[in-house]
Amino acid sequence: MPRGAPTCLVAAVVLATIAPACGNPLPGTMLGTYHVTAQVQTNSCGLPAPQPWVFDVQLSNDNGVLYWSWMDGSAPMSNPITSSAATLTESISANVDGTDAGNGPCTMTRDDTVVVDLGTGSPPASFSGSITYDFAAAAGANCSDQLANSGGQYDVLPCTTTYAMSATP
Repeated sequence: MPRGAPTCLVAAVVLATIAPACGNPLPGTMLGTYHVTAQVQTNSCGLPAPQPWVFDVQLSNDNGVLYWSWMDGSAPMSNPITSSAATLTESISANVDGTDAGNGPCTMTRDDTVVVDLGTGSPPASFSGSITYDFAAAAGANCSDQLANSGGQYDVLPCTTTYAMSATP
């Protein structure tokens, strides 16, 4: 789900991966800070999803590698640019059972995929693309207590939430 969304996995992961934001500029040539508007396209998870989701990101290009910063102190995502597009991925796993009581422990994985299609110009005048969050229980984990019918927050597992996005500087 969106960075800062109220999910246990997001909260656990953000706390575990926060890095100091100051003094860590993106590598290469800054393309700029972009204002993104994203609209939910699918949400099989049933998690609350902002509609629209509005946020800022920073992009840079380092010898054909696109860097994406959420500007929240987390490490940037990166991948080579091919024909003015890049697919950025990240996978995060965490135990989402606070006490390991009951069915736990429940280790869940969130796979993030950000597809960026850069517009024309140097730096690009805009970009579009998609953001996908895939949630799943890790192999061997019992996460049935995370389902809504057991008091959890997910309608089903595994599940996916996808946004279509567009951005301008």
